[in-house]
Amino acid sequence: MNKSLQALLVTACLSTAHAVTGQTHSASHTSATTFQPTWESLDRKQVPEWFTEARFGIFIHWGVYSVPGWSSKGQYAEWYQNGLMNGDTARIRFHREKFGDRTYYDLANDFKAELFNADEWAKLFEASGAKYIVLTSKHHDGYCLWPNTNANQTWGFPWNAAVVGPKRDLIGELFSAVRKTSVHPGVYYSLYEWFNPLWKKDHAAYARDHAWPQMKELITKYQPEVLWTDGEWDASAETWKSREFLAWLYNESAVKDKIVTNDRWGSDIRFHHGMVYTPEYQPDLGFDNHAWEESRGMGMSYGYNREEDAWDYQTPTSLVMSLVDKVSRGGNFLLDIGPDEHGKIPPIMQERLLQMGQWMKTNGEAVYGCGAWRKNRQNDLYFTYNAKANDLFITFAKYPSGGKLVLENLAIPAGTEISLLGKRKPVSATQEGENAVLTLPAYDPNDFAAPYAYTVCIKNFGKFASKPVLQADYTKDPLSPRVSLTAPGPGEIRYTIDGSVPASTSTLYKAPFVLEKTTTVQAAVFQPELLPGTLLSEKVTRYEWMPARNPGKLAKGLKYIYTQPDVKADFQVILDAVPAAAGTAMSINNSYKKRKSNFGLVFEGFVDVPKNGIYNFYLTSDDGSRLMIDGVEIIDNGGEHGSLEKQGKAALKKGKHFIRILYFDCAGDNELKLTWQLPGQPKTEIPSNRLFHNAE
Repeated sequence: MNKSLQALLVTACLSTAHAVTGQTHSASHTSATTFQPTWESLDRKQVPEWFTEARFGIFIHWGVYSVPGWSSKGQYAEWYQNGLMNGDTARIRFHREKFGDRTYYDLANDFKAELFNADEWAKLFEASGAKYIVLTSKHHDGYCLWPNTNANQTWGFPWNAAVVGPKRDLIGELFSAVRKTSVHPGVYYSLYEWFNPLWKKDHAAYARDHAWPQMKELITKYQPEVLWTDGEWDASAETWKSREFLAWLYNESAVKDKIVTNDRWGSDIRFHHGMVYTPEYQPDLGFDNHAWEESRGMGMSYGYNREEDAWDYQTPTSLVMSLVDKVSRGGNFLLDIGPDEHGKIPPIMQERLLQMGQWMKTNGEAVYGCGAWRKNRQNDLYFTYNAKANDLFITFAKYPSGGKLVLENLAIPAGTEISLLGKRKPVSATQEGENAVLTLPAYDPNDFAAPYAYTVCIKNFGKFASKPVLQADYTKDPLSPRVSLTAPGPGEIRYTIDGSVPASTSTLYKAPFVLEKTTTVQAAVFQPELLPGTLLSEKVTRYEWMPARNPGKLAKGLKYIYTQPDVKADFQVILDAVPAAAGTAMSINNSYKKRKSNFGLVFEGFVDVPKNGIYNFYLTSDDGSRLMIDGVEIIDNGGEHGSLEKQGKAALKKGKHFIRILYFDCAGDNELKLTWQLPGQPKTEIPSNRLFHNAE
């Protein structure tokens, strides 16, 4: 996995409810559809229905890195080899004390998997309530869990589980066992390998002669129903030939009608293209109208980390509510386990899986086949909705002491069947003003075999209208946006600009309108016989011109400062750190780094704006970044997270404007990219001939 730790991201793309008829990612194309090797064509491939019905899967990180099974707390243990080779003093010290002069490759002999019992694993996965698994067929170290000859050839020595270590086909054994259950089998595959000799010599040859044959062998030999790629960030989709591979996968492979793929197909692809978007350790990140799946471990590592203690693991309640949260926003939850080198799943991980399964036996109908409702939560109440059955579920972690749940701005028809899952005890509903009040039965611990969270089911209730879409057009008047609203389904749009929530009596949208000041527009679709649609609430900015500056004599390029702090990097740390290097940058990226991770970059200078207009800026980073223009913050993409793009606008007069970019990386992989969009033009990188710094 690429590094993204405990980021709590505040992002404009938080998932909200789909329309009742808008579960567009649930069907699968048939073999009659032919996909072209273009993103426009490939992105039309819909997610197989089994995946959106499943909602809950298990990730399995298992390989040579399970032998040391160690990292400092808060880091990924499966990145052990990377740390050894890139100056991680803690890992180097641990390795020397435990393994002496043995290399990482020598540890493959200790990866015995002698306690691995595929049938026991499969039974545990099914008992957990999960409906699919994703096993690491190969991580970034290149070691394969199946008998693959490419690995031996490109490495020049035995480097797969059939010839070194367990001397077994671990994928084959597990898939055979899983296929006896209700669980769908899937594989994780790392496109790149940190230290593969062919990769280091020739990226294109590696992709053609190593990665492609391996992936095709995995698909044809094991027929997985999930292909979860990773390790894409060091090369473009063009280098990986990702579009061509996906066209083959969707058109010709034996799994073309049931395969699920993700968005990790090139350095510029994640969260932009692909079947399923894949945030990791990013609990607040979700996406409107696109399938997504968050992954995380029970602790803070994917691979087994013996350094973690019991208190570092999520509680059963936390894991259950994480699952419900994802479903409430239209996503899936991929929960990771890390077996040890013997093939033993740590008991605490087994216990958590069994606890989740116990809860799912009673409450699974609030998860399976469910998705987002018109709103995903109200304080500590989480809503999930089964559109096919028209059933609404409300899940909460703490049983209310007063025995009542207040559902704001909701009216439930008399006679509606409402019950508390468990013993199916009835729940009564009364109307108090605009709110529905549910009275729960008195709490009886004997009613709940898994009291980690509680669920109320409202039968045959919850259908809602679509969510409107807002567009702000600045082309006619750069400073006064022209707002248009559209509804993807039937119904009328009602909106407000005074901060109030739209009601059926609010202003009816008929035509675009102009805003003369920065305003939050709120809108909802109203349709007879349905609940109002998901609320749209969007801030529309009226920009003020930022005048050009007269900076004096200039030289080409931005000035940059590079830092290598001794503590974990963040914005303040890199600003306070002593510079390790400095120079002139002709482009804005992370190529000026001197080590793999935990560093900072500060770029300063001037950008030459070619004409007056509202400029869109797009800042992509892993981890945090920030863009300032003329002393005004345009984009804050801070925090510890994987590759993430954020957008901001500025009304710039023609001429020179002071620009400053802050960037830091904490651990693992890293990325930095700044692009802009001139009025009426496509998004591009800022040309080097428009970047300057003071010559004095």
